[in-house]
Amino acid sequence: MDKSATESRDLISLKTAAALIDVDSKTIRNWIAAGDIAGYRINGRLLRVERAQLLALVRPAELTPGGVA
Repeated sequence: MDKSATESRDLISLKTAAALIDVDSKTIRNWIAAGDIAGYRINGRLLRVERAQLLALVRPAELTPGGVA
């Protein structure tokens, strides 16, 4: 994958992704393994995720009087 393709996808590291949504980087790895989000290998070793796909996966929960909806 060339640099322009990487930039157009807005790929971020697992550490950045984890910090963005306040979870551990292992959680991001688990989501990739479960197929919840796609992981992209860069140079055969580095793992990245799409920022938009990550943010689409997590959304704010609405609180209701009985708990979380």
